[in-house]
Amino acid sequence: MLEYRARFPNTHEAAVNARHALLDFVRLAGFVGTALDDIESAVGEALANAAEHGHREASAFSVHAKIEARTLIVEVRDSGPGFHSWKAIDFLRPMSDAPRGFGIFIMRALMDTVEYSEGGSCVRLTKKLQPLASSECCGT
Repeated sequence: MLEYRARFPNTHEAAVNARHALLDFVRLAGFVGTALDDIESAVGEALANAAEHGHREASAFSVHAKIEARTLIVEVRDSGPGFHSWKAIDFLRPMSDAPRGFGIFIMRALMDTVEYSEGGSCVRLTKKLQPLASSECCGT
């Protein structure tokens, strides 16, 4: 099992740094191409949400990622008040003219599963590692 753990100060700059560090871990685990792009976008949304909604003075957010049985599991946990997880269902498809509120929709569209716990202050994203196509592994 490969594992990554880190804690970051709760700022938008730290969310960017966390995304880069996590992507380095994900690449080492074998994710490439569109799967890597999907993970980057979904995790970026989760980290941005943690930085925005979980921000408290002198607070932090944590990232825990692991690879088990060819599945990436990423947990982002913040110290914010969270939300009622049933409200996340409202974001299955945001209104097309909405200026915000696409994060949960994006995460669900790009990852295999998205789950909330701890009153919404922890999100768990999972993505299965697909086998490489022969053209991807051989550079053709």
